[in-house]
Amino acid sequence: MQRLDSLQKIAIFAVIASSTLVILAATVLGFRFFSVSHSQARTQPTNLPIAGFPLAGQIAPEFSLVNQFNKRVSLSSLRGHEVVLAFIDSECKTLCPLTATIMYNARTQLGSSAANRIELVAVNANPAVTSVASVQAWSIEHGMLHQWSFLTGSAKQLQSIYHLYNVYDQVDANGQAVHDPIMFIIDAQGHERLFFETLNSSSPADLRDQENGLLAGMRQWLPA
Repeated sequence: MQRLDSLQKIAIFAVIASSTLVILAATVLGFRFFSVSHSQARTQPTNLPIAGFPLAGQIAPEFSLVNQFNKRVSLSSLRGHEVVLAFIDSECKTLCPLTATIMYNARTQLGSSAANRIELVAVNANPAVTSVASVQAWSIEHGMLHQWSFLTGSAKQLQSIYHLYNVYDQVDANGQAVHDPIMFIIDAQGHERLFFETLNSSSPADLRDQENGLLAGMRQWLPA
């Protein structure tokens, strides 16, 4: 009986030892796989344009505002077109003009046929300056009068849209609007697909990289 017990103990020990070896081997292989994969990821080219940060593909929140010609435009009325949506301060003379330049140049590079399937839309990011005259004047000053829809409404309407799109937007003590310099790509069926942030840099290289990134995103979601 004692001999049987000893054999059982030996058998159990052998099973435990074998299991331990299997686990150790799997751990080593897993570590090697991770190391190789991580090394490969680090050696990928870094000079490719980034086509935005992907979104979950939910339906973009609806809104209805008036444009620089005092005509009402709703997001749903643009279905069938890809929409590039930005938030632009109607008094900004620094970062927002860069965003407008990036939007315009990226779409222009597509050629007229593809460009006609893309709507450029800006929502007024300054809830303290909301008149149609202000968004019209900004559009004229920056050569965008007939290139996009610059939309505005009451401060309450605009703030509701900032909240819906999770865009930080506040007016500071000096009356200056401080907001996220964000652009969204919305596909022809109204789904949020990509978002971009404008760099606070007027460097030609930085602008070119951002235009190429937005261009790649536009091409990705261009409707047939």
